[in-house]
Amino acid sequence: MTPVPEFYLRPALNVETYDVRAQGDLAGTMLEGDVGFYLELAERTGGPVLELGCGTGRVTWPLGEIGLEAVGLDLSTSMLAEAEARRADHPAASSARVTFVEGDMTEFDLGRSFRLVIIPARAFMMLLDPEAQRSCLACVRRHLDADGRLVVDLFDPRLDWCVPDFDGARDEDTVAHPATGRPVTVEVRERVNDPFRQQLRELWRFRELGDDGMPVREEQEALTLRWTYRQEMRYLLELTGFEVEAEWGGFKGQAPGYATEQVWVARPREPAR
Repeated sequence: MTPVPEFYLRPALNVETYDVRAQGDLAGTMLEGDVGFYLELAERTGGPVLELGCGTGRVTWPLGEIGLEAVGLDLSTSMLAEAEARRADHPAASSARVTFVEGDMTEFDLGRSFRLVIIPARAFMMLLDPEAQRSCLACVRRHLDADGRLVVDLFDPRLDWCVPDFDGARDEDTVAHPATGRPVTVEVRERVNDPFRQQLRELWRFRELGDDGMPVREEQEALTLRWTYRQEMRYLLELTGFEVEAEWGGFKGQAPGYATEQVWVARPREPAR
């Protein structure tokens, strides 16, 4: 059996349609308003700003537009290529403030510090074990100014969706391909949960349809995520030298709650005296 490629690691329909899907998919969800949240916080902290798991620059580019230096880091060369392709859409001044770097968020050394580090769009959940999570947070701690801030976003797990025999949430959507204009269907075909490792693995199918409604391209990719409980996340932050400043249940000031969003704002903890 041919292995199913992991999300975002190749130039394919998933990457090509990411921006148009994100624009529509976030509306009405707990992720709605996230870009505005990051921009408001960045204006208070000042730059430079580091975005981990920056993808196509959905958040990085707006940071440059408001006058802040922003660095976007991502492991996917395909997503970074999409981010760089957007450079022509921005004025020279804001373009000069934005840099993209290929790298692993669990092990990077940029040789500088930042006023704000953000990990949006649940990208932290692509770290599949506590060791990778701690390594990422330790890297962030080394790159953060003493009075800087870290923001991490992930979902709070709905437990009835995390059981081994879960058989629901079969999502399906259709968007227009930004280059060809053809409809692209996006379908979550199956999901397998591993409660012991706190991991879920979904099989997604992408199909670009021709004028006759038949697929002209069909691709599959697998999305693997690790869910993290609220108290576990708080301990991870404390373990890696952070103090939680704020905890939200969404990007509009919602209180923390079961099966909502986990939006953490943390600052470096002062050394014990």
